[in-house]
Amino acid sequence: MQLMYVVDLDVEGDGAFERVVAHLARWLGRPEARLDPADLSTSGARALAPARTPHGHFSRQGDWDVAEAADHRALKFVVSQAVGTDVEVTTRITVTEIDGAVHFRVGIGREATRQNLVPVDATDIYQPGILRLLDEDVRLTLRARGQLVNRRYIPVKTVAEAHAVAAILSGEERLPLALIHVRSKVTWELAGELSKKLLGLVRTVTVNFETARVIAGTYSDARVPFGGFAIVWPGLGAPSFTMSAERLTELGADSVRQYLMHRLGALAALGNGEDTAWRRVRGAVDSARMVELAAQVASAREGGDKEGEIAALKEQVDALQIVNAEFEDVLEGMMQEAEASRDLLRTLESARDQAREEAQMWQDSYKDLSAGKSRETAVPMDIWSAIPELVPRTDPEATFLAIADAASQRIVFTDRARKSWSGIDYPEPDDMTAQLVALARAAADLYGGDVGSIPHLDAWLKEHHGLSVALTDQTITKFKKKEMRWLNNFEFEGETLNATPHVKLRDAVKFNECGRIHFALETKKDRLVVQHVGTKTYK
Repeated sequence: MQLMYVVDLDVEGDGAFERVVAHLARWLGRPEARLDPADLSTSGARALAPARTPHGHFSRQGDWDVAEAADHRALKFVVSQAVGTDVEVTTRITVTEIDGAVHFRVGIGREATRQNLVPVDATDIYQPGILRLLDEDVRLTLRARGQLVNRRYIPVKTVAEAHAVAAILSGEERLPLALIHVRSKVTWELAGELSKKLLGLVRTVTVNFETARVIAGTYSDARVPFGGFAIVWPGLGAPSFTMSAERLTELGADSVRQYLMHRLGALAALGNGEDTAWRRVRGAVDSARMVELAAQVASAREGGDKEGEIAALKEQVDALQIVNAEFEDVLEGMMQEAEASRDLLRTLESARDQAREEAQMWQDSYKDLSAGKSRETAVPMDIWSAIPELVPRTDPEATFLAIADAASQRIVFTDRARKSWSGIDYPEPDDMTAQLVALARAAADLYGGDVGSIPHLDAWLKEHHGLSVALTDQTITKFKKKEMRWLNNFEFEGETLNATPHVKLRDAVKFNECGRIHFALETKKDRLVVQHVGTKTYK
């Protein structure tokens, strides 16, 4: 069998073993084929509900073994699923408790059902749903090599946070880190895909322009392409895998996630091929059984019970045969894993040769740079100059994300702000872009710099950033309070905010030419939240 994917986790929490088994029964069961946790208290087998995949429904068979001895107990569940006519995919889950420590492991492998030497199609790998159920259980905590594992990415917005990330990069005992420079829709999508669907394989970290530079300044191998991402390996023992913004946009977040699932899953299988926890529990059970049988032989011999002695010796032989068969299975599995490792090594050597060829290609590409044919987005000398201008009646997301990135997320935009711009024909989009950039720079100074005491914020914004700002508006907060609740009392990321403060553009002109940028001061999170970008909100 070719092992393609492994995730090993330590599970903490009261009743962790029982809770994991209950989630396993829930995941594998269906209304038409129920599976209760009590069914998994003894060894058994049964047909399971068909697997539902993007490529159709496939029948599944479940076989499970239970082992228990002293303070050790374990459940091994093997799900066999046909994929097409030539390949069978096996998902093996083990839950163990050894001296009170609970461990969970899931592995996916495939095996040809025919011995013919014919090629088989690539097998798509999807994260088993049991991992999502475990993560959603608030009573459980999951860890991989001591690292917390959950379905949330880690936002690194400040220089201090960037230094904290850089400090752990050289550590050997950690998961690979996916550092994503989030300044486009596809990069945010990728952050969500990797954090939710590669649990236990990689830890996802989002960075902005400033924090990416800080990390790269500490370790050059951890450089993140502008608007792209990098996979930084444990201990920095190998060059980071990187992808440019252009390539990421071309492939899309889902395709990149599929590629990383195959590559990281194979590496995890290479490093964690042996299920040591199950073997340890199984060994304890076998040892306890042999001690018990030896006592029976001794008792029968002392009592002169020849028949009882023969029966006990026969049971000893049977038990030894079972142990021998288990060792043969382990040995065969290790040999298969060794062969798979050699295959992976050959693949990695091929990838190394390809990387060398690509390095030559990059050297050659310098000739194209002078002709404006750069293959990767060049890092701008001034991040504020890389912000695309707003276009009337067009989704402003690219501009908003670029502004947020340049300001290290000291300014963010709501969906309402995006919609407010998308539906208007504002006559001076370049001026609106410039005012947004000025407001973002002010937010970066206000919350990220050392500006000292500011007696009057509106005066400070005018003097230092050229912004005409009104912090109050009686029409919004008093005369039309109920009508303007979307502005003076709105919810955003769990907080109730007031975006009465606004930047004034082009007063004393026609209504459709009178611009406004409404924002809330969210000091709790050190940022401005923009709720409206468009024309004046009332006549």
